Amino acid sequence: MVAAGLLILSVLPFALGRPSAHAPLVTRSTPTNAVPEGFAKASSHQPPAMFRFVVGLKTDSSALVQSLLDVSDPTSAKYGQHLSKDEVDQLTAPSTDAVQTVTNWLTKNGITSQMYSSSGELLTIQIPSAQANTLFNANFTAYTHGATNTTMVRTLTYSLPADVSEHVNFVYPTTQFIPPPTRAPEVHVATRIPASTKRSVSKRAVDAQCATSISPACLIQLYNIPTTPASAAGNSLGVSAFDNEIANKDDLADFLKQARPDITDGTFSVQSVDGGSDSGTGTTEASLDIQYTVGVATNVPTTFITVGPKTQDGALDGFLDIITTLTNQENPPLVLTTSFGFDETPFAEQAPELAETLCNAYAKLGARGTSVLFASGDGGVSGSQADDSCDGSVFIPTFPATCPFITAVGSTQGISPETAAPFSAGGFSNIFARPDYQTDAVDAYLKQLGNTNAGLFNTTGRGYPDVSTQGVQFVIEVAGQLQGVDGTSASSPTFASVISLLNDQLLNAGQSPLGFLNPFLYSKGVAALNDITSGSNPGCGTQGFPAAAGWDAVTGLGTPDFTKLSSVVGGAAATSSNSTSTDNASTGAAAGSNSTDTASTGTAAGAASTTAAKGKGKKAGKGRKGKAAAAKASAASAAAAAAAATAA
Repeated sequence: MVAAGLLILSVLPFALGRPSAHAPLVTRSTPTNAVPEGFAKASSHQPPAMFRFVVGLKTDSSALVQSLLDVSDPTSAKYGQHLSKDEVDQLTAPSTDAVQTVTNWLTKNGITSQMYSSSGELLTIQIPSAQANTLFNANFTAYTHGATNTTMVRTLTYSLPADVSEHVNFVYPTTQFIPPPTRAPEVHVATRIPASTKRSVSKRAVDAQCATSISPACLIQLYNIPTTPASAAGNSLGVSAFDNEIANKDDLADFLKQARPDITDGTFSVQSVDGGSDSGTGTTEASLDIQYTVGVATNVPTTFITVGPKTQDGALDGFLDIITTLTNQENPPLVLTTSFGFDETPFAEQAPELAETLCNAYAKLGARGTSVLFASGDGGVSGSQADDSCDGSVFIPTFPATCPFITAVGSTQGISPETAAPFSAGGFSNIFARPDYQTDAVDAYLKQLGNTNAGLFNTTGRGYPDVSTQGVQFVIEVAGQLQGVDGTSASSPTFASVISLLNDQLLNAGQSPLGFLNPFLYSKGVAALNDITSGSNPGCGTQGFPAAAGWDAVTGLGTPDFTKLSSVVGGAAATSSNSTSTDNASTGAAAGSNSTDTASTGTAAGAASTTAAKGKGKKAGKGRKGKAAAAKASAASAAAAAAAATAA
């Protein structure tokens, strides 16, 4: 994970104007009305001509969460019956009163808002910098984060009219001093890629060279991953990137020649958000993510979703933009992997509502059939990156890994035995409560843990990671040179590739994609994972959490065994099919089709209105399952016609 730069902005003039004639005002502030630790007031710089704000309206997410769990729990009668974009938008739309109150206030101040999310709970406004002080009764000032030397404009307090405030969850950016992500994979010298070897039908011993360096061939052997090219219509895998990361296609082609010579046409498409570009010399993070998705998920259509520099506020702005862009799309990828993240503590202390908004956006994708995966972080119990500043104090969780609606992926190392990688971030959230799907697993671990690390973590928080894979000495090619890379940044794309290949089997069988994984993983899926029972993730002056039998806060439930997962996934899908009506078929396009799509934030916002047409009657398929069935039926018809022609 790499630091994302922020625009250098100036100290803005303070204005005493009131937001409107409304009274009274409700003031919101940083926790202590003071500049958070690590930030300092910056010297003067040129101010932006316009200031963009995201206004988050309050909405009830309980129906969304319940629907997500219903379609994601293998024991549910609704398992696999993913929702359409229309249905998700309806579940998360704000009240008419909220929209009218906020937009009327803005209109009275001469401001027109734009719908940012297609469900309407996120609005954007653009106003001159000076007017921002007047509208919000604020004092926007430039502050620099010392550790990353990035500058952002914030205010210690802002105000809203009371009748407006009751409908507003947050205004961003205002009092949210969130440091940019700083985690980057550790890079070593590498001289060769472990040779590609064909996988036998039965599990074979892993090549000894995989003990010192990892290639796609090593992962294929270790986790029983098939090399047969994926073939399902509508399958798709998205790889998100930030901070001008570049996945060079020449590097990928040369890497595949050495690592997977059986893949003769491996490539990827590019989707641009905020002016993101994939032109130029390859970079480490992007090369790692693409080479271990295209190189492992054989023939699965893969899209590199690159967030560019056209954000006012850097990485966090980019996180909002990419997830809003994807939730606004009719066909987001069926699997999304991200190797970037933050420490959770600043969100917990200053902006839990912003973390919850992002988390609910991931839930939207999950309800529609997308599996969302994040690297857990590389700092053990000290956060996204190793940091001794927490020595003697409480552990630092990471975000979005702590979101209960995504699958967090930690790291392992070694092959005989496979053990926890010491940098694998894990622990417990200080924002999100423990979800029911992991209660039994986490309670069993806490019982084993006893008094170890007592008082250093939240015993009732969401535990992470959920799963893990290898994460040490992944050999990649960057700018024509081999590198060895360590980090959970290697693990998330690996597990995402496994899920994409499982989806391929399901789609070819006319079933739904897996979607949100965790309820399945913590129930039927756990038997198909390799339990990791040794190692720990030290940090903050402690040995961190130990790996243990069952779930643990270092490696989660363990690493994948594709053969076992394939069997369990097929059984879960068959059970669901037997308990629910599955005769729906869609006449629409296959889900998740990925043509190259260049979209700026403005385009995403402009396309926010709902355009999905719902099918009617039994012929209309709902969500990904109906579309998969339609694609399969179409393929079957074409095959039958071809066979008939041949026979004639």
